[in-house]
Amino acid sequence: MQLGFVIDHSRCIGCHACTVACKSENDVPLGSFRTWVKYTEAGEFPEVRRGFSVLRCNQCSEAPCVEICPTSALQKRDDGIVDLNPDRCIGCKSCMQGCPYDALYINPHSGLAEKCHFCAHRTEVGLAPACAVVCPTEAIVPGDFDDPESVVSRMRREHDLVARKTEAGTGPNVFYREVTPAGIDPGQTNISKGFIWSENPTGERFDAEAFRAADEEAKARTVYDVPRKLLWGAKITGYLWTKSIAGGALPAALLAALLAEQTDLVQSAGWGPVVISLVFLALTGGLLVADLKRPERFWYLLRYPNWSSWLVRGTYCIMAFGLVASLAALALLTGATEGVGTALLAGSAITGAATAGYTGYLFGQAKGRVLWMRRGMALHLVIQALVAGSAALLVLGFLGLGTADDLSAGLVHLLQVALGLHLAFTLVEGRLSPPGREEEYHRASRLITHGPYKVAHWGVGVVAGILLPLALLMTPELAPLAGLLVLVGLWAEEDLLVRAGQALPIS
Repeated sequence: MQLGFVIDHSRCIGCHACTVACKSENDVPLGSFRTWVKYTEAGEFPEVRRGFSVLRCNQCSEAPCVEICPTSALQKRDDGIVDLNPDRCIGCKSCMQGCPYDALYINPHSGLAEKCHFCAHRTEVGLAPACAVVCPTEAIVPGDFDDPESVVSRMRREHDLVARKTEAGTGPNVFYREVTPAGIDPGQTNISKGFIWSENPTGERFDAEAFRAADEEAKARTVYDVPRKLLWGAKITGYLWTKSIAGGALPAALLAALLAEQTDLVQSAGWGPVVISLVFLALTGGLLVADLKRPERFWYLLRYPNWSSWLVRGTYCIMAFGLVASLAALALLTGATEGVGTALLAGSAITGAATAGYTGYLFGQAKGRVLWMRRGMALHLVIQALVAGSAALLVLGFLGLGTADDLSAGLVHLLQVALGLHLAFTLVEGRLSPPGREEEYHRASRLITHGPYKVAHWGVGVVAGILLPLALLMTPELAPLAGLLVLVGLWAEEDLLVRAGQALPIS
């Protein structure tokens, strides 16, 4: 059984009755929507045509929100409905990033995610969803796509129906008849020309769309839509940055000691890298918990783990690296450092790389944010960890808090190599789109290289954060300054990735 909808736009009049009924039936809070109507216009006066599109959860066969949810709060029911268990939700917003259809929201009162559940409480007693009942033109047709004799199945056979973003591989179960293409493909329309009956869009999303309007000609204008905000911000930027330093500092110090041909790697590295890794690892965990809408439930990640989610896998990667760093601290504390250096180097390198790189796979599950899905993301994050760890040690070494002076040469060499690889990845990012979503990826990546973020990207991220440090590293006395610039540039790049990935409309 697979319940879903056919939206017949040969009948839709854009009256919003479905939106109002949904809000009333499900007590949807002000400013949030489970179903909504988007208006687009094409042409110039007097030859203008307006189109309506009813948007909502697609009850996907391969629902990315179910896969990415770390606590199994989202489940695919036997009847095909994707439903949410509020008793398990932690308000992490990962499901919202995973959905290519903007179908989820956070209830501002409960801090929990909510979405269309096909009015399951009505469906279970044989009633149609509220939106279908109130539609005055019967444009919303619910039914079972697995039943070949159902109305929706007959409509699929008899009419040329289309679905939204099938290239995302989600298997959507909402199909449209005679819908305006721009109504279901945000790439064909633009929001920067202003809205009717509502406040005009502002902020980063407006800037991104204004650049896109100048960069490429849209086929239509979005003139009415529901408001959207950036879901992840400075806390996630900070999480990426602190995690890079944590995951790279200890392996970089032990590797520098190996390059310096030290016999006791742990003793040669000293307390600085261990403390840095543990402190920044704690900061990483603190930022992740602070970004939850229900932070008191963070331990649900361990109580109700969904092992398909990289949020859960990443949690265990962080714990494993914390264990290795703690073992290094124990070895220093007890003086039992001889003979364990190689094992700790291997252990910290593996778990540090996992800690740094797992976010690449997590971002790969965020099918709503195609910029984050780029190929090679995990490897690039591992390289960034080596960059950040080496740079942090050089800076803190100058302050007397890092590694011994005889390891600085090794750290400089590591940073030079890692910066070179980081630069190579940065320059080819525009060509690393995920398969099948090249156009959408290209549109988002140009925001960074040519659009509203280009000054920060080229000026801070590349010139000040990579090229200038590479030049400064030629003079050993300037290595701490180079390290500081590297950390600033890396923060800028992480911040641009987070913001630009959410800047363009996805519904």
